[in-house]
Amino acid sequence: MLPRAFCESLLTDDVVLDDTEAHHLLHVLRLKPGDHLSLFDGCGTEADAIFTRSSRSEVFCSVTSRRHTPCADRVGVTVIAAPPKADRLKWMVEKLTEVGVERLILLQSDRTVVTQGESRREKLRSSVIGACKQCGRNQLMQLSPLQTLASVLDDVATERLPGKLWIAHPSSSMPTLSSDPLKLMESQLLLIGPEGGFTDAELQLALNAGARMISWPHTILRIETAAVVFATQLLSISMK
Repeated sequence: MLPRAFCESLLTDDVVLDDTEAHHLLHVLRLKPGDHLSLFDGCGTEADAIFTRSSRSEVFCSVTSRRHTPCADRVGVTVIAAPPKADRLKWMVEKLTEVGVERLILLQSDRTVVTQGESRREKLRSSVIGACKQCGRNQLMQLSPLQTLASVLDDVATERLPGKLWIAHPSSSMPTLSSDPLKLMESQLLLIGPEGGFTDAELQLALNAGARMISWPHTILRIETAAVVFATQLLSISMK
Protein backbone atom coordinates (compact mmCIF):
# COMPACT_ATOMS: atom_id res chain seq x y z
CA MET A 1 0.00 0.00 0.00
CA LEU A 2 1.35 3.40 -1.00
CA PRO A 3 1.99 6.04 1.68
CA ARG A 4 -1.00 8.39 1.93
CA ALA A 5 -1.03 12.14 2.45
CA PHE A 6 -3.76 14.78 2.66
CA CYS A 7 -3.79 17.57 0.06
CA GLU A 8 -6.64 20.09 0.10
CA SER A 9 -6.55 20.69 -3.66
CA LEU A 10 -5.84 18.12 -6.35
CA LEU A 11 -7.03 20.26 -9.26
CA THR A 12 -3.57 20.71 -10.80
CA ASP A 13 -0.88 18.23 -11.78
CA ASP A 14 1.74 19.93 -9.61
CA VAL A 15 0.83 20.13 -5.92
CA VAL A 16 2.63 21.24 -2.78
CA LEU A 17 2.30 19.68 0.67
CA ASP A 18 3.44 21.71 3.63
CA ASP A 19 3.37 21.84 7.43
CA THR A 20 2.19 18.61 9.06
CA GLU A 21 1.91 16.58 5.87
CA ALA A 22 5.38 17.53 4.64
CA HIS A 23 6.90 16.80 8.04
CA HIS A 24 5.25 13.36 8.12
CA LEU A 25 6.47 12.46 4.63
CA LEU A 26 10.01 13.78 5.13
CA HIS A 27 10.79 12.90 8.74
CA VAL A 28 8.46 10.01 9.66
CA LEU A 29 8.09 8.07 6.41
CA ARG A 30 11.43 9.39 5.09
CA LEU A 31 10.26 9.55 1.49
CA LYS A 32 12.74 10.65 -1.17
CA PRO A 33 12.32 12.22 -4.62
CA GLY A 34 11.11 9.59 -7.04
CA ASP A 35 8.98 7.76 -4.46
CA HIS A 36 5.33 7.11 -5.27
CA LEU A 37 2.49 8.07 -2.92
CA SER A 38 -1.28 8.44 -2.79
CA LEU A 39 -2.96 11.81 -2.13
CA PHE A 40 -6.55 12.53 -1.10
CA ASP A 41 -8.42 15.82 -0.74
CA GLY A 42 -11.00 14.82 1.88
CA CYS A 43 -13.86 15.34 -0.58
CA GLY A 44 -13.65 12.00 -2.39
CA THR A 45 -10.82 12.58 -4.85
CA GLU A 46 -7.74 10.38 -4.65
CA ALA A 47 -4.62 10.73 -6.79
CA ASP A 48 -1.48 8.78 -7.55
CA ALA A 49 1.57 11.02 -7.40
CA ILE A 50 5.35 11.07 -7.50
CA PHE A 51 7.48 12.95 -4.96
CA THR A 52 9.56 15.26 -7.17
CA ARG A 53 11.50 17.53 -4.77
CA SER A 54 11.40 19.13 -1.33
CA SER A 55 12.48 22.12 0.69
CA ARG A 56 12.88 22.30 4.46
CA SER A 57 9.12 22.47 5.01
CA GLU A 58 7.50 21.58 1.69
CA VAL A 59 7.09 18.53 -0.48
CA PHE A 60 6.42 18.94 -4.21
CA CYS A 61 4.52 16.21 -6.03
CA SER A 62 3.47 15.50 -9.59
CA VAL A 63 0.01 13.95 -9.99
CA THR A 64 -0.09 11.07 -12.48
CA SER A 65 -3.75 10.02 -12.19
CA ARG A 66 -6.95 10.90 -10.34
CA ARG A 67 -10.13 9.07 -9.41
CA HIS A 68 -13.22 9.95 -7.44
CA THR A 69 -14.48 7.53 -4.82
CA PRO A 70 -18.19 8.02 -4.04
CA CYS A 71 -19.47 7.89 -0.48
CA ALA A 72 -20.12 4.38 0.80
CA ASP A 73 -23.61 3.11 0.03
CA ARG A 74 -24.89 3.07 3.59
CA VAL A 75 -26.83 5.20 6.02
CA GLY A 76 -25.41 8.56 6.99
CA VAL A 77 -24.81 8.70 10.73
CA THR A 78 -24.33 11.91 12.69
CA VAL A 79 -23.04 11.58 16.24
CA ILE A 80 -24.00 14.39 18.61
CA ALA A 81 -21.86 13.84 21.69
CA ALA A 82 -20.65 15.64 24.76
CA PRO A 83 -16.86 15.74 24.40
CA PRO A 84 -14.97 13.39 26.72
CA LYS A 85 -11.77 14.59 28.32
CA ALA A 86 -8.29 14.88 26.81
CA ASP A 87 -7.04 11.89 24.78
CA ARG A 88 -10.44 10.18 25.01
CA LEU A 89 -11.89 12.84 22.68
CA LYS A 90 -9.05 12.31 20.19
CA TRP A 91 -9.63 8.54 20.34
CA MET A 92 -13.37 9.00 19.77
CA VAL A 93 -12.78 11.23 16.75
CA GLU A 94 -10.34 8.73 15.23
CA LYS A 95 -12.61 5.72 15.71
CA LEU A 96 -15.76 7.46 14.48
CA THR A 97 -13.80 8.43 11.36
CA GLU A 98 -12.59 4.86 10.86
CA VAL A 99 -16.03 3.24 11.12
CA GLY A 100 -17.54 5.74 8.67
CA VAL A 101 -19.51 8.32 10.67
CA GLU A 102 -20.47 11.22 8.43
CA ARG A 103 -20.49 14.04 10.98
CA LEU A 104 -19.64 14.74 14.62
CA ILE A 105 -21.40 17.54 16.48
CA LEU A 106 -20.02 18.36 19.91
CA LEU A 107 -22.80 18.75 22.45
CA GLN A 108 -23.00 21.32 25.25
CA SER A 109 -25.36 19.78 27.81
CA ASP A 110 -26.05 20.75 31.42
CA ARG A 111 -23.30 18.44 32.69
CA THR A 112 -20.80 18.93 29.86
CA VAL A 113 -17.36 20.02 31.07
CA VAL A 114 -15.09 21.33 28.30
CA THR A 115 -11.41 22.09 28.83
CA GLN A 116 -10.15 25.10 26.91
CA GLY A 117 -8.55 24.10 23.62
CA GLU A 118 -9.33 20.37 23.77
CA SER A 119 -12.30 20.66 21.43
CA ARG A 120 -10.78 23.09 18.91
CA ARG A 121 -11.90 22.04 15.44
CA GLU A 122 -8.41 22.57 13.98
CA LYS A 123 -6.93 20.13 16.50
CA LEU A 124 -9.69 17.57 16.00
CA ARG A 125 -9.48 17.92 12.21
CA SER A 126 -5.87 16.75 12.31
CA SER A 127 -7.09 13.60 14.10
CA VAL A 128 -9.70 13.08 11.36
CA ILE A 129 -7.04 13.45 8.66
CA GLY A 130 -4.70 11.04 10.43
CA ALA A 131 -7.46 8.45 10.76
CA CYS A 132 -8.39 8.84 7.08
CA LYS A 133 -4.78 8.26 6.06
CA GLN A 134 -4.62 5.11 8.14
CA CYS A 135 -7.98 3.54 7.19
CA GLY A 136 -8.15 4.52 3.51
CA ARG A 137 -11.16 6.83 3.81
CA ASN A 138 -11.21 9.64 1.24
CA GLN A 139 -13.99 11.81 2.71
CA LEU A 140 -13.23 13.67 5.91
CA MET A 141 -15.72 13.30 8.74
CA GLN A 142 -17.43 16.68 9.18
CA LEU A 143 -16.86 18.47 12.49
CA SER A 144 -19.23 20.96 14.11
CA PRO A 145 -18.47 23.14 17.14
CA LEU A 146 -20.27 22.93 20.48
CA GLN A 147 -24.03 23.25 20.18
CA THR A 148 -26.63 23.21 22.93
CA LEU A 149 -29.18 20.41 23.09
CA ALA A 150 -31.95 22.92 22.48
CA SER A 151 -30.20 24.13 19.32
CA VAL A 152 -29.70 20.58 18.05
CA LEU A 153 -33.33 19.63 18.68
CA ASP A 154 -34.49 22.80 16.94
CA ASP A 155 -32.40 21.84 13.90
CA VAL A 156 -33.98 18.38 13.96
CA ALA A 157 -37.50 19.84 14.23
CA THR A 158 -36.94 22.20 11.28
CA GLU A 159 -35.13 19.46 9.28
CA ARG A 160 -31.93 21.45 9.05
CA LEU A 161 -30.60 18.26 10.64
CA PRO A 162 -32.78 15.52 9.10
CA GLY A 163 -32.90 11.93 10.26
CA LYS A 164 -34.17 9.49 12.86
CA LEU A 165 -33.13 10.60 16.34
CA TRP A 166 -31.73 8.22 18.97
CA ILE A 167 -30.60 8.98 22.51
CA ALA A 168 -28.24 6.72 24.45
CA HIS A 169 -29.51 6.34 28.00
CA PRO A 170 -29.18 3.52 30.56
CA SER A 171 -32.42 1.59 30.85
CA SER A 172 -33.69 -1.61 32.47
CA SER A 173 -35.23 -2.53 29.13
CA MET A 174 -33.13 -2.63 25.98
CA PRO A 175 -34.70 -1.02 22.91
CA THR A 176 -33.33 -2.56 19.73
CA LEU A 177 -32.32 -0.83 16.53
CA SER A 178 -34.77 -1.31 13.70
CA SER A 179 -33.66 -2.30 10.21
CA ASP A 180 -36.98 -1.52 8.52
CA PRO A 181 -36.12 -1.91 4.79
CA LEU A 182 -38.45 0.95 3.89
CA LYS A 183 -36.22 3.35 5.82
CA LEU A 184 -32.92 1.63 5.24
CA MET A 185 -31.12 4.70 3.93
CA GLU A 186 -32.68 7.25 6.28
CA SER A 187 -30.09 9.38 8.06
CA GLN A 188 -29.50 8.48 11.70
CA LEU A 189 -28.80 10.96 14.51
CA LEU A 190 -27.25 9.72 17.75
CA LEU A 191 -27.25 11.72 21.00
CA ILE A 192 -24.58 10.79 23.56
CA GLY A 193 -24.58 12.53 26.94
CA PRO A 194 -21.73 13.64 29.22
CA GLU A 195 -20.22 11.98 32.29
CA GLY A 196 -23.20 11.49 34.59
CA GLY A 197 -25.61 11.31 31.68
CA PHE A 198 -28.37 13.62 30.56
CA THR A 199 -30.53 15.29 33.18
CA ASP A 200 -34.14 14.16 33.46
CA ALA A 201 -35.22 17.43 31.86
CA GLU A 202 -32.85 16.96 28.91
CA LEU A 203 -33.98 13.37 28.42
CA GLN A 204 -37.61 14.43 28.38
CA LEU A 205 -36.82 17.25 25.96
CA ALA A 206 -35.25 14.78 23.54
CA LEU A 207 -38.09 12.27 23.91
CA ASN A 208 -40.62 15.04 23.25
CA ALA A 209 -38.68 15.77 20.05
CA GLY A 210 -39.21 12.18 18.92
CA ALA A 211 -35.97 10.58 20.09
CA ARG A 212 -35.93 6.84 20.74
CA MET A 213 -33.85 5.48 23.63
CA ILE A 214 -31.13 2.89 23.15
CA SER A 215 -28.97 1.33 25.83
CA TRP A 216 -26.36 -1.35 26.37
CA PRO A 217 -27.37 -4.31 28.53
CA HIS A 218 -25.95 -4.71 32.04
CA THR A 219 -23.27 -1.97 31.90
CA ILE A 220 -23.02 1.80 31.50
CA LEU A 221 -20.70 2.83 28.66
CA ARG A 222 -18.32 5.79 28.71
CA ILE A 223 -18.96 8.60 26.24
CA GLU A 224 -16.46 7.51 23.61
CA THR A 225 -17.37 3.82 23.94
CA ALA A 226 -21.08 4.53 23.57
CA ALA A 227 -20.45 6.76 20.54
CA VAL A 228 -18.47 4.08 18.69
CA VAL A 229 -20.67 1.12 19.73
CA PHE A 230 -24.03 2.67 18.84
CA ALA A 231 -22.75 4.44 15.72
CA THR A 232 -21.41 1.11 14.47
CA GLN A 233 -24.78 -0.52 15.11
CA LEU A 234 -26.55 2.22 13.16
CA LEU A 235 -24.10 1.95 10.28
CA SER A 236 -24.56 -1.81 10.18
CA ILE A 237 -28.27 -1.37 9.35
CA SER A 238 -27.43 -0.85 5.69
CA MET A 239 -25.04 -3.79 5.61
CA LYS A 240 -27.66 -6.44 6.45
